[in-house]
Amino acid sequence: MTLHQHNCGFEPLVRDAHQPQAIAAKILTAVLCLLSTQISANAGDEFALQLLGTSDLQIEELDAHQKAGLLEWAPVHLPINPPGDCNHYGWPVATMSGDTIIVMHRRIPGHRARGAGKPHPKMSYGVVLRSDDGGKSWSEPYDLRDCMKPQDRNRGGIVPLSHRAKFDKENKSQLGYKVHLHAIGTSRDGAVIAVNNHGVFRSDDAGRTWKHFSEALRDDTFNHAIINIGPRILDDPNRGLLVFGNWFGEVDQYHKYSEKLVVLCSPDGGASWRTEAHPAGFKQYEPAAILHDGKYHIVTRDQNQVRAHRQMIWLPNQKPTITETNLQDPRLVDTVDLSFNPVTKRFEVVRSERHRMELWLWSIAPEDWSQGEWRRECRLFQRRGKFYGDADGFHPAGAVIDQERGVQHIFIYTGHPNGPAGVFRLTRTLDTPRLVKLMTRLRNAHPRFTSKAES
Repeated sequence: MTLHQHNCGFEPLVRDAHQPQAIAAKILTAVLCLLSTQISANAGDEFALQLLGTSDLQIEELDAHQKAGLLEWAPVHLPINPPGDCNHYGWPVATMSGDTIIVMHRRIPGHRARGAGKPHPKMSYGVVLRSDDGGKSWSEPYDLRDCMKPQDRNRGGIVPLSHRAKFDKENKSQLGYKVHLHAIGTSRDGAVIAVNNHGVFRSDDAGRTWKHFSEALRDDTFNHAIINIGPRILDDPNRGLLVFGNWFGEVDQYHKYSEKLVVLCSPDGGASWRTEAHPAGFKQYEPAAILHDGKYHIVTRDQNQVRAHRQMIWLPNQKPTITETNLQDPRLVDTVDLSFNPVTKRFEVVRSERHRMELWLWSIAPEDWSQGEWRRECRLFQRRGKFYGDADGFHPAGAVIDQERGVQHIFIYTGHPNGPAGVFRLTRTLDTPRLVKLMTRLRNAHPRFTSKAES
């Protein structure tokens, strides 16, 4: 599978036809360019496979799925020539504005602090890329901090407020933006809104240019604890932009969760925010939310023991209704993507199973939501290694549905917890029954493709 496209620019040779030496020089240049391109492509492909950490058998299976029109994969952004030790590109979230996909991810030293390396002035919690062709090609990465005022960019230090406890432990400054993690979404007028550890950003041209709301969620304007947030921003017709999360503590109280569902609301397109908090009864984390039939449906991590996901139904000014689910793992659940599939008319969740480093698709009918019993559809990806030991991934949250193309674009990261790690795209058909049927047929024909979880 070709992972990268390279182009070399050549000047016409005809005008120098009377100069044999010039022709020879141009031919040599062309040959060298082609050779360097091939070497670069091969090196890039090899690096992508290294970061995927998967087996030849899994690659063979993915290629078979792609030929069947079921599922394709490709790198989006890999840590080639990263700044300093910041070679962990992870936690991608995405949205669509018109036909443009916008992806945002982190560029930091690592997931695990021990052994990850040091912070760098170019570490960022908001690197964005855009694609106008369904994820086949991507723009140059843009660091959202580049549109910030100098005094805001490093407010309180190079490391943002919520991550100083991990990467800058001696820095006890209370200055910064009171956000942990990140969210992205598209407003009803097509604007793209991004919230991350550096604050709130807005693009009115599908991610081509950005502006930063200097005061939004800043320590001197947001008189609350740090808020950890889920992956998706929604635009409520009556209340404006909504971001879902939970209180996270202060700079010296890392991971001090409350038992609340906290909703940020912006009536002015992201410039200012007010809060609404309701009892949830458990330490919930990174809630993935969608609006369906006038109600907000949410799947969130249960951080009490980090072994399960729970559901919520929420309406403004009301306490959420909580449902336990069969979405449970032995250890370390990940943030999910929640969507409503317009083809199957079912809710679907893309979910990591980190105890075996696999990525799975689940579904449930809307009428069965209150039961919390999800159907395990099919495995989308697997890699080798032990999570947080010698392997890291996947954070499939913030996937996007392209209804016109009939696909879902899922963005994951994979690599090593200390870096390197890179961002990848998995694109799968929205015809889930066909996906499951053909995957099952393929695995029955080739039993070597079947994992322990499926046997």
